[in-house]
Amino acid sequence: MADDNTTTDMTEVKPAWYWIKDAKGYGSVTATMVFVSFWVTTLVYVLSLFEKLGPVTVRPFDVAACSTYFIPILTLYFGRKFTDAKFTGPPPAPPSGG
Repeated sequence: MADDNTTTDMTEVKPAWYWIKDAKGYGSVTATMVFVSFWVTTLVYVLSLFEKLGPVTVRPFDVAACSTYFIPILTLYFGRKFTDAKFTGPPPAPPSGG
């Protein structure tokens, strides 16, 4: 049974384990998206080097599709880095633990 005297602070958000940490030590959605999209694009490129892998036929590498997927995520990441560098003061201390 839960203790009725305890309260939960809803203003503090705990970082999730799956976010990659940025240079300041915080979990970053944009850094995680760039990491995942880079490896997805790289995997698609490497797979497109082979015409067949056993019974599986691999499609040719589509530069336009990969660019449509990867470039907006890179733009988001670098735009975020630029905004943080230009409009923020000294960085706060990184979270402890984790």
